[in-house]
Amino acid sequence: MLRRVIGIAHNTFREAIRDKVFLTLIVFAILVMGSARVVQPLTLGEGSKVMKDIGLAAITFFSVLIAVLVGGRLVYKEVEKRTVFIILAKPVRRWEFILGKYLGLMTVLVASLGVMTAGFYLIMFITGTPASAYLLWALLMTCFELAIVTATAVLFSTFVTPVASAVFTFAIYVVGHLTRDLRLLAAMSPSPVVKFVSQLLYYVLPNLSNFNIRGEVVHGVVLNPQTLVLAAGYAVLYTATLLLISTFVFGRKDF
Repeated sequence: MLRRVIGIAHNTFREAIRDKVFLTLIVFAILVMGSARVVQPLTLGEGSKVMKDIGLAAITFFSVLIAVLVGGRLVYKEVEKRTVFIILAKPVRRWEFILGKYLGLMTVLVASLGVMTAGFYLIMFITGTPASAYLLWALLMTCFELAIVTATAVLFSTFVTPVASAVFTFAIYVVGHLTRDLRLLAAMSPSPVVKFVSQLLYYVLPNLSNFNIRGEVVHGVVLNPQTLVLAAGYAVLYTATLLLISTFVFGRKDF
């Protein structure tokens, strides 16, 4: 079982790193981080913090784009090319296929995070910007955020086209950072329908704002370990739920 999952993950990793979208986005991310140097003279003595904030935001945003664009066609392309029939004809269970695909893409994302982080620290070193390992906490939480985004992309990839999957996943990513506003809307709205819908979306959609600690890290605010652990646990549970749903949807397909 484990060997089959690892094999699928390995093949997914090899296919993804050859993807031009993946390489292009990493290059763009590094260019955006480097461009932060241009705005430093306009930051009134806060150039170091602005550069760190832009760099961390760029790494997160482009990592999410990789998850959305590559993950959106992860399962669909296997069905379209009919390679899924060959894979499932072997002693491979459908949940093993989904899990292998997911782990393969997550490996790609962790690798891309590593490359972009190395580029980020190199840029800070070249520009003389003070850097510390404390920034890595923000990137660790980004990994947990990517776990949810990737699982969402895999889920949509099981039953819609790559374009639709990318659109839906990115929409959930955006709304996932606004879930606290949904709760506020439910509290303020006089309409029972709006209250119900807002509260439903608040509890169903992922609360991705839990993983955004860039501001605290950049400004050197002391992080609460309990909050980080709870956010990590939330990511694991939410991701597991999405993968279970993905397996259920994929299992109902007639192959």
